[in-house]
Amino acid sequence: MNSGSVWIVTSKLSNKKMPASVIAALLLLPMLVLLIADRVIAPHYRLALNESESLPGTVYLVKTGDLPRCGAAIGEHVQFQMLSDARWYTGERMLKVAKGCPGDLVRIEGRKVYINNWFAGEAVPTLEDGTAMTVISAGVIPAGHFYMWASHPSSFDSRYAEFSLISEQQIIGAARKIF
Repeated sequence: MNSGSVWIVTSKLSNKKMPASVIAALLLLPMLVLLIADRVIAPHYRLALNESESLPGTVYLVKTGDLPRCGAAIGEHVQFQMLSDARWYTGERMLKVAKGCPGDLVRIEGRKVYINNWFAGEAVPTLEDGTAMTVISAGVIPAGHFYMWASHPSSFDSRYAEFSLISEQQIIGAARKIF
């Protein structure tokens, strides 16, 4: 036996000896895997928490850089960041459902909002504290913008001018509910 090596018995069943350097390498392997995952996978995925009642689910997996799919696939969950000059939720990350894409028609009847004849909800005239709310303007959703919606009737979403449409630059990525 080499007097400079350290040997450790690793199993009572086999009674085989393994060098300490091999054991150290085996212990470091999980850390190496986590480091690689952090560098390779983490830049493309992140977890998002839904802290409101506006959508079902609490934890979402966000694939960063993915824009909502339009057409028949419309209705994808999306994480985005509110603008720094937004009236509320300034700079905060939010989760909503993309229900309107560039070229879609926003129609208003009173305070009822429709996207391509799909009823998106009714905008309340005032909040509980008396703050007046403005319904979004009718028209075609411009290039690079999306109408964000949530299933809760009193959700703060694109039916309000104070929320507005969300631009591509604000979108962090497409989200999938985990639980």
